Amino acid sequence: MIIGVTTHEIIVNECIAAGIDYEEMYKVIRELLIKFNDGKAFAKRMGINWLNNMSKKIPYRTKFLQIVAEPWKYSQKVKRSFAWKVACEKWYGDKSGLVLEQMKAFVEGGDILAHIIDSVYMKGKNTTKTDDAMLIELYMGRTKYFSVKKDAIVLYGLLIWKYCKRRDQEDKDKGIIDENGELID
Repeated sequence: MIIGVTTHEIIVNECIAAGIDYEEMYKVIRELLIKFNDGKAFAKRMGINWLNNMSKKIPYRTKFLQIVAEPWKYSQKVKRSFAWKVACEKWYGDKSGLVLEQMKAFVEGGDILAHIIDSVYMKGKNTTKTDDAMLIELYMGRTKYFSVKKDAIVLYGLLIWKYCKRRDQEDKDKGIIDENGELID
């Protein structure tokens, strides 16, 4: 870590370098995280196929990249609907585990950021922790905690975005998708 540069500044600068608006990333990813456990439970109840389904995974990845790149083009309703669809997919949960591991190494204090995301959003519905419980566990005041939590959400989103960008390019290079992210028959 560079002396004098905070975790928050690193995350904001990463967003700027990627052309991503920090506040918009926060809104999009918070919605996705909120729906995580409910989406998982809904999919199980409905018997939705939880296998990695490329015909859905690639379009969702492309849509995510579009929403993050140009959030003003999408209504809040469209963003919420998209978050729900993704939250119902098994691959999203699988990738989330990988992202949490990456968070730990990305910035100083990344282990705390990953712990917040995991504890508040990812654990089973009956085992997630409230913000009040996290405040006590982490010995933080409210203002500090919610600032750190926001950074955690944005970093989580940024790392998913980087993963999606990399996979999107790999699929283009392999001829699986075209330049617009559409599947090639």
